[in-house]
Amino acid sequence: MVRSVARKVLWVGRATVFVMGLALMLALVFGMASTAFGATGGNFILGSLNNTATAITKLTGTVGGGPALQVSNPSTATGSTALDLQVATGKAPMKVNSTTKVTNLNSDQVDSKSANALSRVAVMNTNNSTVIPPFGSDPPQVTYGQPLSITAPAAGFVRVNGNVTVVNEGCTSDCTFHAFVRHINTNAFSVFAGDDALNGFGNAGLDAVFPVSAGVNTFDIRLSGNSSSGDLRGRSGVLTAEYTPYGSTGTGTL
Repeated sequence: MVRSVARKVLWVGRATVFVMGLALMLALVFGMASTAFGATGGNFILGSLNNTATAITKLTGTVGGGPALQVSNPSTATGSTALDLQVATGKAPMKVNSTTKVTNLNSDQVDSKSANALSRVAVMNTNNSTVIPPFGSDPPQVTYGQPLSITAPAAGFVRVNGNVTVVNEGCTSDCTFHAFVRHINTNAFSVFAGDDALNGFGNAGLDAVFPVSAGVNTFDIRLSGNSSSGDLRGRSGVLTAEYTPYGSTGTGTL
């Protein structure tokens, strides 16, 4: 009788140990699996590509004079970075709550445009002595100086500024002249500017904005006169152009 009871107690004890061991093994297996995959509530495993979470992971640190989190990658291999942020198409990779300038933070694009797509400039200077056609002549206008070329990386707008000085060489009456900027590609003209050179010299300032297509766009200064009593000649001129991809705002839209 005593031996029978002892054998039962021994069997129950062994079964209990087996069950406890099995439970411990399962706990270790599932715990390690949960930890290895970094599931929500688990540990974050360094060097693992399978850390996942369905809730935010937040770090709050009160660190005076330095960052609360630092990621460093001293590798010199090609493509090495300290941080890689990946999101779905159309989503911002990060957000901040400060407008303070970040030292050494460089931007590759502004409003989806690279630096060379934001602005281009060009200039033309001339001192040619060019006779201005008098009123009623054919042709009624003459190009003064050389055409100005500027390459637009994409469709946008070019603002053209200029100035031209005209000298009187024998005009005695109606010594006025008109100056225009012309977009040669489209044969579009600016509003004219003019002056009277009766007293020796006249000067006209030019300012216009033209919509342009991608590629090389050319502009020139065009002059016409009213006098038929003597020559008016272009003495000096300048034409500058600046490209921008953005259009106008306000009342004078393009």
